[in-house]
Amino acid sequence: MIGKVLELIVDGRIVDKREIALHAGVQVETLDDVIDLLCQRGYLRTDEQSCTENPSCSGCSIVDSCGSTDKLGRAIFVTDKGRQYVKSLRGKEQ
Repeated sequence: MIGKVLELIVDGRIVDKREIALHAGVQVETLDDVIDLLCQRGYLRTDEQSCTENPSCSGCSIVDSCGSTDKLGRAIFVTDKGRQYVKSLRGKEQ
């Protein structure tokens, strides 16, 4: 499940937490816990600024309703370690 969540985030086609939870087959509350775990393991990182305060989000048309934040409203980003992990998962599938 953790790998599936990370893959969905890395792919970037889904940025809304409700949609990620739906595709991963978990509740949003569980997804928050998975995101926390992925951050602790270094696969994701959060920006300490909230999304509405983040300069990289200022031009985004859905900044006020964005679901790409953690439960504290911080923007979520994939680390290089997270990208490498997903790449290794995909290599095992082939």
